[in-house]
Amino acid sequence: MALGNKEIFSQNLKYYMYKYDVDRNALCDTLGFKYMTVSDWINAKTYPRIDKIEILANYFNIKKSDLVEKQTDKQIDILPVYNQLTDIRKHKVYSYAHPQLDEQNSNLNKKRSIYVVGTSAAGEPIEYGDFDSEMIQTDVPAKADKAIHIKGDSMEPKIANNSIIFYHEQPTLEIGEIGIFEINGSAVTCKKYYVDYNSKKIILKSINPKYEPMYFAKDQVRILGKVVF
Repeated sequence: MALGNKEIFSQNLKYYMYKYDVDRNALCDTLGFKYMTVSDWINAKTYPRIDKIEILANYFNIKKSDLVEKQTDKQIDILPVYNQLTDIRKHKVYSYAHPQLDEQNSNLNKKRSIYVVGTSAAGEPIEYGDFDSEMIQTDVPAKADKAIHIKGDSMEPKIANNSIIFYHEQPTLEIGEIGIFEINGSAVTCKKYYVDYNSKKIILKSINPKYEPMYFAKDQVRILGKVVF
């Protein structure tokens, strides 16, 4: 069945968001769009006005037609590389790609209520006393347990200042994953997780290069959960 205009635009928008590592929170914060409006575009529920398409095209530095016309080349541009791999390396690609597809399909956003537990820093940790909590209804990743408001720009461009992000409550993280952390039992921050095995220190790193990594003893840090998108 042929794709309609809304589906084509949705595919193209998701492609460029992935290509330039921009999530919907960052897109809304930078361009002043409403979160639900962008969500409806991504989910192919609505089609944007021409002025919004032009704004998006300028943002991604592409032509408007790249957003509104079917772009079959984007769907197969990995194949020439894949076809040049040896069978062993092809198997490695497949072994990685298949779980990624399963995770994507299991993590589709659905509109539901979720508890915003308060505010997390994207910079220096924020004390618990600064928190305001509320229940909201919005598009939520399937694996998300709670939401949290981000204050600061240390995780930009991946996570925008003043955005709301979602996380799955869990006590451990893989190296390099983005998590929500409690520091010294009194403050919260959002960072990428690393470990210095020589010094036995936990390293919390920002995405924004203007921020230096933060080092903590293991007993100073408690993992609250993994950020999900």
